[in-house]
Amino acid sequence: MDRIIAEYDRISQDRRGAAEGVETQHFENAESAAELGLTIAETFADNDLSAFSGVERPEYERLLASIAAGKIGTLIIWHANRLHRNTDEVNHFTRLARTHGVRLYSTTKGGYYNLDKASGRKELRDDTSEAEYESEHRGERVTIARKRQARNGDYGGGVRPYGWGVDTGRVRSVCVNPKAPAMERVYQDRPVLDMTRHNAEEAQEIRRWKSELFSGVTLAHLLRDIAERGVLTVSEKEGKEHKRKGKPVRHRGWNSQTIRQILTHPRTSGHAVYRGTIVRRNAFPAIIEDDERQALTDMFADPARKTSPGNTPKWLGSLIYRCGTCDDGTTMTVRKDGQGEFCYRCRTKGHCSWRAHRVDLYVESVLTGLLSRGDIADLLPSAGNPVAVAALREEIVALDAQKRNAAQRWTLRKIDDAQLDTITETADQRIVEIRAEIAVATEESPLSPFAVSEDAERTYRDMTLGRKRELLRYMLTVTLLPVGRGGRASTALIRIERRKPTRAA
Repeated sequence: MDRIIAEYDRISQDRRGAAEGVETQHFENAESAAELGLTIAETFADNDLSAFSGVERPEYERLLASIAAGKIGTLIIWHANRLHRNTDEVNHFTRLARTHGVRLYSTTKGGYYNLDKASGRKELRDDTSEAEYESEHRGERVTIARKRQARNGDYGGGVRPYGWGVDTGRVRSVCVNPKAPAMERVYQDRPVLDMTRHNAEEAQEIRRWKSELFSGVTLAHLLRDIAERGVLTVSEKEGKEHKRKGKPVRHRGWNSQTIRQILTHPRTSGHAVYRGTIVRRNAFPAIIEDDERQALTDMFADPARKTSPGNTPKWLGSLIYRCGTCDDGTTMTVRKDGQGEFCYRCRTKGHCSWRAHRVDLYVESVLTGLLSRGDIADLLPSAGNPVAVAALREEIVALDAQKRNAAQRWTLRKIDDAQLDTITETADQRIVEIRAEIAVATEESPLSPFAVSEDAERTYRDMTLGRKRELLRYMLTVTLLPVGRGGRASTALIRIERRKPTRAA
């Protein structure tokens, strides 16, 4: 079987998508082939794919398969760095090419690599190694620049972090279709944002999420409240187009993962971050305090946090009201009866049926009556001493600085491994203790909004369903007693017992 003349072309980044780079390589390779009296029969080209990143190159893999099948006699490349930017790949390619007698010609070199000679193989490895060094060095420069950018709070592009960015009054020109031909490109003026300052509306929204979660509201109820209020994500506000594998996808708005990421991200507490690592602490004003962010992180990681066995409850007492027939703590859920009415029924056995609207209205009247009392503030947990909390927060900062100082001293060989471990473990243990103290001192009660309210009913009415449910858990134990056949559902059969919350010391 006659073996063919083939070429391989590749370009790492094609911003315009016009494949001009690989096309240029093809023309120059074709000229070289003509000078050698050869004609290129097949072209293998990977466009917009890096040979250094480890991403699979489909055409390169097809080239190797063709060589292994004995189809290729001569391979023409523009430069060794188009074929490889990784010395590990070179050795495999060289063995394969020698096994199947493939000759390798470089256009920029103006000659063949003699792969049957040690000097020829070394030359190919050296050219590839130089390309690998250039890629690694460029990567290091980019990393350093990105870190510096992160420390300074500069906007690195992409989707703006939620909660950050204030319009500076300046604009910059941005191409909205960079892959179009030069004469068809469209430019728009975009505002220049100061990413070291809070977007006041979004920062307040983040604080609201924190307050809701600290009051016991579930993420599911929080997401429902966000949807009902029509809170927009950054992408929705700014009309950003989302793509997956190069194709536009519909933006689905908020989800629990996004809420967690925002609330637990170090930047939310004012730290500069690069690739998940804090590169500068307290670089910007915090939206929420660092200990609060840590408390939220612990809360999300707590496996006992999930209290609902299924869908998000849509009724005040679902999974809270107790079944009076079972009378063993079994709770009630809401489902429709034969007439299509929503009713509370025993979660496990389906008995003890009560009309849902009627029960909720009665329980809410009892609840708002209690909340309207003048001594409601006495039920609030005692607030933590602000001065003491501030001192604890300062101690955490000092302990972090102590750990960094110990690491520097270890690098200079002024302390040994055991001393470094002791200092780090002691500091970490104290930080855990401090965070626990702060969590207790800053604990938020569901009753807090009523301490300063002049209209308890209106305050209650304006609360989210999640807050109302946590308030019910906090204040009352409601048991629905069986009505009996032919009996009349009377509020006398709704047993309501007052809980006595323990005040924090």
